[in-house]
Amino acid sequence: TGTSTWCQTLSLPTDNAMEGGAQQSSLWEPPEQDGGPGERDGGEGPPEVKRSQPLFIHGSSRQLPQEEPRASSLPSIPNPFPELCSPSNSPILSSPALGQGPPREGTSHVVKVFGEDGACRSLEASAGTTARQLCETLVRRTRALHDHSWALVELHQHLALERCLEDHESVVEVQSSWAPGADSRFVFRKNFAKYELFRSSTSLFPEVMVSSCLEANKSMAHSELIQNFLNSGSCPEVQGFLQLREAGRKVWKRFHFSLRRSGLYYSTKGTSKDPRHLQYFADLTESNIYYVTQGKKLYGTPTEFGFCIKPHKARSGVKGLKLLCSEDEQSRSCWMAAFRLFK
Repeated sequence: TGTSTWCQTLSLPTDNAMEGGAQQSSLWEPPEQDGGPGERDGGEGPPEVKRSQPLFIHGSSRQLPQEEPRASSLPSIPNPFPELCSPSNSPILSSPALGQGPPREGTSHVVKVFGEDGACRSLEASAGTTARQLCETLVRRTRALHDHSWALVELHQHLALERCLEDHESVVEVQSSWAPGADSRFVFRKNFAKYELFRSSTSLFPEVMVSSCLEANKSMAHSELIQNFLNSGSCPEVQGFLQLREAGRKVWKRFHFSLRRSGLYYSTKGTSKDPRHLQYFADLTESNIYYVTQGKKLYGTPTEFGFCIKPHKARSGVKGLKLLCSEDEQSRSCWMAAFRLFK
């Protein structure tokens, strides 16, 4: 890239320290060795230099040491269908057969976070460390002005995709979903629109994009309708036209889409919502939504307001990406806000 980056290992407090708890930090110290650098023949050497050691960031969920799950203690599970086993016909399913699953709480992981200046910091975190916890630690360590706009951004440079992690998301779990060797990273930077969804919810959902909900609740004002949905932890059905990129080609076609709790659909016949004309397009629970940062250059987007639905199973390359494009920024913001709420 032409610019060199440096890596710094930070000494990090636990989440108890972050929350003002009184428990001691889980510092680890190297074992003492005889004849160390502080001892010299013929007299005392200089005093031992105290060096900071990496601290472990625990997740929000805790267990007592004796209660921490261990892979070695998992019982063997009888196989109810031994005739469907591998050629060994073993009637017992071992632990690996259960799948790897998310990172275990008892293990530590190294997470690298980049600043906007390209500087890199390596942090050691538990499986339960959230994006908000990591941001709070970085704010303190970098002596940055503490406000709520700091965010952890997941960036896939080779795909020109980025998204702001939600406060509750596990950083280690997100990092473990990346393909080995992919040009993916976390970036610590400010995002002033991070909580716009809760500050300016009415402007994020224009009447034309929630018209079906307004028709079903004619006695309710637009602002009241949106607020009622948010208070109930839900989201109104969002609809509108989007450009869709054909798989494997830089060809875009215009369709009418509807976003519901059950998923994202598009109509094969104009704006019809007849079930016969609705085509299922994407699952919300198994995907994340990203901004497309270089859409025209990389994907030939018809406007600058592209976004992408990336299934969890699509780990590398453009295969499996669902690329969409809005007419303007307000429309794109509405789709992305609704997607976040439905998830």
